[in-house]
Amino acid sequence: MSDVPEIDAEERGGGFDPKRFFELARKVGHGRALGIEYRDSADKWVELALPWREELVGVPATGVLASGAIVSLLDTCGGSSVWMALGHFQPIVTIDLRLDYLRPAMKGETVIARCECYKLTRQVAFVRGTAHGGDSKRPIAQAVGTFMLNP
Repeated sequence: MSDVPEIDAEERGGGFDPKRFFELARKVGHGRALGIEYRDSADKWVELALPWREELVGVPATGVLASGAIVSLLDTCGGSSVWMALGHFQPIVTIDLRLDYLRPAMKGETVIARCECYKLTRQVAFVRGTAHGGDSKRPIAQAVGTFMLNP
C-alpha cells in the first residue's frame, strides 16, 4: 500500500480545493520535507508559504535558505495556479520554469509565493509569480513558467 494520498474523483473532475490538497500533500514525500503551507487562492492564483527551517538552509554560515527550496515553492505554486484556472485537478508537467533571484531569503524569513495562471491553451498553461519575505515590494525571486496539460 502506498503512502501517497488518493485524490478523489471530485477533485480530479470537478473543482480543485487547494487547501485540502495541501493538507494531503504535507503528509508525504516532498510536501512533507519542505513543509509548504497553503495561504490563499482565488480564480487563477494561489499563495503558498515556505517557513524557514534549519534543514532548508543552503548557506550555514548565514542561514540563507537554499535556492532549491524556493524553486520547489514557486513550481508548486505555479502548478497549483494552473489547477485553479482549470477548475479541477489533472496531471500536469513543468515544461519550463525560469527564476530571477533578486535577493537571498534570510535566516528566519518565511518565503511567500503567489503565482497566477494568466493563459491557458488546449495543451499549455502559462504562469507568472513572485516570492517575497512578507513585503511584496521587496521580492526574493520572480518566476515565469509553462506547464503541459495531460488530460
